[in-house]
Amino acid sequence: MANSNIINLADFREDNEQMQIDDISAQAFLFLQEQAQEHNLSMRKLLLEHLTGIASVVKAVEGLDEAQNWLANISAELNSAAF
Repeated sequence: MANSNIINLADFREDNEQMQIDDISAQAFLFLQEQAQEHNLSMRKLLLEHLTGIASVVKAVEGLDEAQNWLANISAELNSAAF
């Protein structure tokens, strides 16, 4: 089968969105890393506190079940062979 030059718009949008998410995530990580270094804080402790805070916000806004779903999805990602 010949390669096609046609791009699936849905795939393009999804790829573009993922690139934007990756870029924002990288910027956020670098900001946290810079701040941790500037204030002589453990990056591990800072990240743990940050993730706990995010889970608490999700719990407060969307409920305990949704927060647990988020954490389960994160756990599944960490345990996947692709990670």
